Amino acid sequence: MPAGLIVDRYNRWRIMVVSQVVRVLNSVLLLVALATVAKPWPCLIAATVVDGSCAVFFRIAELAAVRYVVPDGQAEKAMGASEARHHVALVLGRPVGGLLLALARPLPYLLDAVTSVVSVGTLFGMRNKKLQSFEPEGAEPKGGVLSSFKEGVLRLCRDRFLSASLVACAVANMCFQMVILLLVFEAERRHFPETRIGGLLGVSGFCGFLGAVTAPGVVRRFEPKATVKWCVVLWVPFLGIVALTGNPLIGMCAWGICSFMGAYINVALAVHQSRKIPKELQGRVEGVVQFVTTGAVALGASAGGYVIDFFGSRATAAAIALVFLAIAIAVPFVLSWDGRAGEPTLVGLVFLLAAVTVWSRLPLPGFMRKGAKTFQPAHTRTAQVGDPMVALGKDG
Repeated sequence: MPAGLIVDRYNRWRIMVVSQVVRVLNSVLLLVALATVAKPWPCLIAATVVDGSCAVFFRIAELAAVRYVVPDGQAEKAMGASEARHHVALVLGRPVGGLLLALARPLPYLLDAVTSVVSVGTLFGMRNKKLQSFEPEGAEPKGGVLSSFKEGVLRLCRDRFLSASLVACAVANMCFQMVILLLVFEAERRHFPETRIGGLLGVSGFCGFLGAVTAPGVVRRFEPKATVKWCVVLWVPFLGIVALTGNPLIGMCAWGICSFMGAYINVALAVHQSRKIPKELQGRVEGVVQFVTTGAVALGASAGGYVIDFFGSRATAAAIALVFLAIAIAVPFVLSWDGRAGEPTLVGLVFLLAAVTVWSRLPLPGFMRKGAKTFQPAHTRTAQVGDPMVALGKDG
């Protein structure tokens, strides 16, 4: 969220350049640390924090700059291309990184530095480098920083479509992390080799890429609101398949189709945001959007083990399907509701804060407690009666 404030107050082109230059330096320093430090894991953690922070600044500045460089009527194509590149990076980046790491430990970080240098070069090749907001660069906003931030939050809350979709995507992101966990452990229970599991996980990225490629035409024809409505409804049967089937191959394919539709939703929301949110507020609004959606991913990934440990894997799968059914019912209803436009976002933010509070007070799952047995893959443990997927930590 601070990145959004900075993006709206300074030249967005410079922010992107500085972000990529810092990433280059970060990769170079990490290479030096790997060559000179005996136990470089603290350096790896620090480098990850720096790289992730730079990525946030770059992403928010990039999205806020779209309306300065993309002509009217081409927003769908631009957002679709951006979403497609993201999925290609996910599909190729992880296996290529693993291959390079197997060949030589410094190679992935060297490639990271090289790609960041290429990015800096493309930024300098832009013809229009003046991408800041209407306020004088670096000027103190009227009413102070808090007032400026509040302006962005209120603008988001007044947009019924964007706020309702944001909450729905945040809840979906949390549940998707648990879906991944459930499918991986079911694959392990069936003695799937790691390479096969990795290939199954790649189905999501490939389907997301296909969705991003085809999304611009669909969003242009049906408009963002209709696209999001239909996609959240179509999520339900495929999450039902994940909940009902014990076959990870079928589950991964159904999950991949969900990723296909997720790309449509991402493009639709990005197009709507670029059209409806004023240029001078793009950074602050995107900062809140990124905080809620990526925060939900982190929360779902970290809390998934607790949820499965407490409820069991089959009950968790069924509950996730019911959550998506609730989303499919709630989103069309909220978009046609006559209540205050800001309430969906405010309720969603309260929900996330409550979830974080509850999660922070939960005891560790059985397999993470001190003195517990070392956690084993699902196929090495005895299944619980009535729980064919085997819950995490039942033998802890």
